[in-house]
Amino acid sequence: MEYFVHVDGERLRVELKGGILRVDGEVVDADLAPASRSPIRSLRLAGRSLRVIPRRNGRGSWELDVEGVRRGAVVLDRGQEAIREARKAAGHGSGPQPLKAPMPGMVVRVEVAVGDVVEVGQGIAIVEAMKMENELRAAAPARVKAIHAREGMAVEKDMILVEFEALDEGEDAS
Repeated sequence: MEYFVHVDGERLRVELKGGILRVDGEVVDADLAPASRSPIRSLRLAGRSLRVIPRRNGRGSWELDVEGVRRGAVVLDRGQEAIREARKAAGHGSGPQPLKAPMPGMVVRVEVAVGDVVEVGQGIAIVEAMKMENELRAAAPARVKAIHAREGMAVEKDMILVEFEALDEGEDAS
């Protein structure tokens, strides 16, 4: 299996074949295992053991908490990567994806305003579901284009809460 992982502005080609993991052609000694009956995973990488909590944001977009440091990542298979590259070559960036409710719940707080520039991993909104507050974070650097959620609002799974637009060339989220 071959995947392309986009994280922190870097593109990595990841291959898993016959139990051997290669990143950009280099063999990597790694193992990922559940740490318990929770979303926590134990990642052994180059002799180090790391605590990882992966959260899927949809459409290949993930939020990874690695030892308390949060990062956004996009994971694409070969076909998805080819489409992305073709769109980029044609001048059609896929653009930032909207933030959607991961499950039915209630909006507790919206932490951004229209026009705000956000960075990967920045808190955007908090949604309460099943008596737990879930902080939803930005998967990519972008500018807030529209906010459809408000405090106290009931939301359904996959409802668009916040829309983003791409940053201008050379504009930085920090």
